[in-house]
Amino acid sequence: MIKMSSISSGLIYGISIITFVSMGVFCFLMAKLYKITCARFGLAGIPKKGINLNKKLHHKPVQIEFITQIDKTLPCVFECSINRIILIPGEVIKVNYKLRNKINNYFVGEAIYNITPFVASKYFNKLQCFCYNKMIIPPCSNIVLPLVFYINPNITFDEGTKNIEKITLTYILNNMGKW
Repeated sequence: MIKMSSISSGLIYGISIITFVSMGVFCFLMAKLYKITCARFGLAGIPKKGINLNKKLHHKPVQIEFITQIDKTLPCVFECSINRIILIPGEVIKVNYKLRNKINNYFVGEAIYNITPFVASKYFNKLQCFCYNKMIIPPCSNIVLPLVFYINPNITFDEGTKNIEKITLTYILNNMGKW
């Protein structure tokens, strides 16, 4: 047989109050702990503590030079709409490349790119790119290939890249065979 013990309503009321107060204190401390953690690690838009917030921001312009190369077996013209641009790191730029097939046959091409100096490549961020995509180029056609990119502003704070004034972006269009 199960023996039932009686618990007074005062004891239940006391346990409920203690639980309620403990939960309130826990939530308050969790909010403080969250703010401290975010400030320590630079999360949720809160700047990191311990860094020099008075560091002078260098919005030093960077020149980007655009170069195109074509596989000699391709019967086309491949060029960028501009030769160079000067931008501020963090600025989003859109550049159009133009591809013109000069013959009456289809061909398949693929563009690859290279960035020099190489140390700047980790700060070069493409948002839209046509590279590494096999493209079927129709006969006697003109195609516009957009490139949208930005240079990460941290390039000016890295010891290895802070003195870079010019970045060269080279696209090479390769022949991937006939269609």
